[in-house]
Amino acid sequence: MADAGDGAGIAGSEKRPAPQEMAIRALRMLERLVAGTSLTEVAAGEGLTPRRARELVAEVVAQRGFDP
Repeated sequence: MADAGDGAGIAGSEKRPAPQEMAIRALRMLERLVAGTSLTEVAAGEGLTPRRARELVAEVVAQRGFDP
């Protein structure tokens, strides 16, 4: 049985990104999308699944709005 303090549930020694890092990543993702990069390519470049990338982009657009 796993101990509560063994880091179970977190892949390797990866940590959650800080809010500022997440905001920078979201901006970077939006810039790449506006430049014409596909969502699949953006996701691969960020180390995300396409589904998670879609979720993040949807969250940012809902929070900030988007004017194409």
